[in-house]
Amino acid sequence: SYDGLEMYVANYGSGGQGRPDIWVLKRASKDVDWGPRENLGPAVNSPNADLMASISADGLSLYFSSDRPSGDGFSFNVYVTTRATKNDPWAPAVKMGPEINGSGNAGGAGWISPDGLELYVESWRPGGYGGGDIYVARRATVNDPWTNAVNLGPLINTASWEWYSALSPDGLLLLFCDLNGPRPGGYGAGDLWMARRATLSDAWQAPVNLGPTVNG
Repeated sequence: SYDGLEMYVANYGSGGQGRPDIWVLKRASKDVDWGPRENLGPAVNSPNADLMASISADGLSLYFSSDRPSGDGFSFNVYVTTRATKNDPWAPAVKMGPEINGSGNAGGAGWISPDGLELYVESWRPGGYGGGDIYVARRATVNDPWTNAVNLGPLINTASWEWYSALSPDGLLLLFCDLNGPRPGGYGAGDLWMARRATLSDAWQAPVNLGPTVNG
């Protein structure tokens, strides 16, 4: 979480709902150890896979990916759950609309931007550049509907699988993995890359590989 007091992980474990589930670890401050894992329960988790969670900056919305049956014939879709305050339980998760999930598997919830106005998702929908591409959906305010997710284009996406995206807290760095690489200029089958933008309204610049200190 943006305040550093919650960490959401996907894992198996006794007391879970399925394979895997989303769990949370909490701590009272950044100076103390993490508490035990807590399963988010059946309101969020299902007997199917629930994973790749991303929490909003205010801590009240949690976006994640699940392959639970949804009736659309696709394996994975993006879901969202909300809570009134950080001390309240999470409400039942709901599948996001076609502007996010599109007409193909939306494999990962990706990342919600710090201002809550961008949602990055990974998808295999038609019209992409490879096995899996990164898309972004936008909205004018947090009370407005999402626009249709658009592909980040060939500067970011390639014939490799661009996957596991994450934004820096200021929203100006985009980190991602080429899951099924090597992407040109990479070191192996799954490297970490970083793209920059000058402001939140600017386009992403060409990604750079994080180099051999990080990638093997």
